[in-house]
Amino acid sequence: MKLVPESHKDFGYLKVYDLYSKDELEKIWKEVFHLDYVMELEYWKKERAKGAAKDQNGNLQMSGDGLFLDSVYANREYSSILTYNRRVFHKDVMDSISKTHPANKVAYSCINKDRTIINRYCASQNYSSHFDLASYTAITILLHKPKYIKGGELKFTDYDITFKPKNNICIIFPSWVKHAVSPIECSGGSKRYSIAQLMYIVNP
Repeated sequence: MKLVPESHKDFGYLKVYDLYSKDELEKIWKEVFHLDYVMELEYWKKERAKGAAKDQNGNLQMSGDGLFLDSVYANREYSSILTYNRRVFHKDVMDSISKTHPANKVAYSCINKDRTIINRYCASQNYSSHFDLASYTAITILLHKPKYIKGGELKFTDYDITFKPKNNICIIFPSWVKHAVSPIECSGGSKRYSIAQLMYIVNP
């Protein structure tokens, strides 16, 4: 795991390369491929539509597919994703993000709740510019057959910052920062996934 703190104007963010180990990633991919099937079920399509971000006209801002994993599993220990994504709260990660901006030094350590979403993109799908109703967001990108993928960049749209899709990279940033996923073109059965953790500071 390689931690790269970054600062830009009025906020700071953290890039985490190789967030998951090889063994963890293998288990996560097995779960992701199972969730491919779950995402096609009509029940979960309706559930996603209820909670997914919408624009001012009521249209979904994301044209891909997604699942709120905390609703899928009765116990987070049943999920490799929900088990291993605790890594974003490890001390080394918290120490690194605290270096990016004074606000992060205090606020990130106060997070006491989070929700996890898995998103899937292919065939010209995208996610328009938006912000999350949370305190911090951590987005981990997973690429299936990356050499057949074009586009799908994560962007901070108000700051002209773009992250090229790279397997097993996590970007942690304040949720008020507007971000988007550019349209993606896939061939050869390739797909772009992202694990999005929405992190909150709530009263006990």
